[in-house]
Amino acid sequence: MKWLLLGYTLVFMFCRVQGQTEPMVFKVFCFPSDKIPRIDGDTHDWDIVPASYTIGIDQMTEDEGKYSESNKSTLDIQVKVGWSEGENRLYFLYEAYDNYWSFSRDDLMVDIFEVVVDGDRSGGPFIDKFYPFKDITKEQAWELFHGRQAQNYHIYTPPKKDDWCMYWGPQQWLKEKPYSDYAYKYDVKEGESGKLTLEFYITPFDYASPKGSKFSVESELYANKLIGLCWAVIDYDNNEGKPKDGFWNLSRQHTMYGNADELRAFRLMPLETVE
Repeated sequence: MKWLLLGYTLVFMFCRVQGQTEPMVFKVFCFPSDKIPRIDGDTHDWDIVPASYTIGIDQMTEDEGKYSESNKSTLDIQVKVGWSEGENRLYFLYEAYDNYWSFSRDDLMVDIFEVVVDGDRSGGPFIDKFYPFKDITKEQAWELFHGRQAQNYHIYTPPKKDDWCMYWGPQQWLKEKPYSDYAYKYDVKEGESGKLTLEFYITPFDYASPKGSKFSVESELYANKLIGLCWAVIDYDNNEGKPKDGFWNLSRQHTMYGNADELRAFRLMPLETVE
C-alpha cells in the first residue's frame, strides 16, 4: 500500500504545472464523415465538439518570464483540434481575444499562432540549427533536415496581404491546397482590441520532402493513435519593433518549435455519438 500511495503521489506531482493539474494526454475530436468542418470561418461546425476538448490559455505558460499567469482581459485563447476517419488531416479552431492586434509589419514581428506537429510521434530535432552533425553548412542542413519529420507553421493572425502563414522549411507546398486550407473571421484594425477566429486544417507528414508530396509520406491517422502536437501564441502589442508582449506556450519547453521531443501528446479519439 505504501508503494501504491507513493506512485499516486509521484504521478500527481508530475501532472501539476504551476499550481494546475493538467491532463497527461490531450484529446483530438473525431468528426463524423458527414460533419467534417467546412473551412469558412463559421464556427457552427464545431458546436458538436464537447467542451472537454477545449484547450485554453490557462493551460499554457508565458515561458519568457514576462507573466506568471494569464490575464484574459489582455489575451484570451481557446483551441479545439479535430480529425476524421479516412483522412490524414488535423482540423483546428483557434479563437482569440487580444487587447491589441498587431499585424501590419512585413516581417515576423506580428501576432502569430505557431503550430508544430509530429504525426508519428517519432520525436527528435527537426530544424537546421539543431542538426546533430556540424560538418555541413546551415544551408545544407536546411535542405537535408529542416521540417522533414515534423512540421512548423507560423500562422499570421490576421493574415498578411499575400500569405496566411510562414511554413518554416523548404517544403512550401505544405501550406497550399490540398494539404492545408484556412479561413479567418475578424473585424479589427491595427492596434485595436477584439476577437479573431481562425479555422484551418493541415496534413502531417512522417517524411516531408522539399521535392513535393510524391516524394513524401503522409502520417496515417487512426483512432487512439498518439501524435506529437503543440502550439504557441506570439503576442505583440505594438508595431514599432519593440520586444514581444508574450510567448504563450502549450509545451513546457521553449524550444518545442524545433525539437519534437518537447511536444505534447495528443490522442486521436474514436468516434463519439453526436446529435
